[in-house]
Amino acid sequence: MIIKAKIDISYIGEQVAHQCFLENRNVDDLDLYLAGAAYAVCFSLLKEKPWMKDKFSEIGSEIARAGTRKFSELMEMEILKKSHPEGNA
Repeated sequence: MIIKAKIDISYIGEQVAHQCFLENRNVDDLDLYLAGAAYAVCFSLLKEKPWMKDKFSEIGSEIARAGTRKFSELMEMEILKKSHPEGNA
């Protein structure tokens, strides 16, 4: 099946991170999943738009950057939720 669509690569990274967070995965797992998402996007582009090959590194970096940022935000919120409001630091 072929579906023609615009791809928001930042959104892909964010969604991968969100799913990893929900599944209690660690940063190493996140890296693997983000790399897999980048490969999937780039393989699809290679078939339909081979002239974009030069942008594959940039695409992979943006997926990783967005995913890492989202995962960090989710982890930070989780830590803040678990911390004591009295401030036992």
